[in-house]
Amino acid sequence: MEKMMSYRIAVVGSHSLELGFKIAGITTSFKAETGEEAEPIIHRLMQQAEVGIIVVSARLVREIKDRKINDALTSSMKPLFIVVSDSGDREKYEDNLRQLIIRALGIDIMKTRS
Repeated sequence: MEKMMSYRIAVVGSHSLELGFKIAGITTSFKAETGEEAEPIIHRLMQQAEVGIIVVSARLVREIKDRKINDALTSSMKPLFIVVSDSGDREKYEDNLRQLIIRALGIDIMKTRS
């Protein structure tokens, strides 16, 4: 029988984002207030085989200049990046979940019928 691999979830963002995920049981979190602070953290996490999901705040994503990270944000399956909205950006990033589902399943299960 093949052993199932388990992956960690890592969070990169503000103190409040970190705290929220810690309350939910996520223990791997890193505080970053700017895209510049987040880039080296994300690079390290991308190199760790045990990290399967990286949660990043939308504000940081907008500030990240590194091309390798920006490419991974939109196309990487492992680690999978999940961009979570900041307090004022919920509607703008609501479509992110839809895009993740399409990437994972290959179909748009949230499409409304005309």
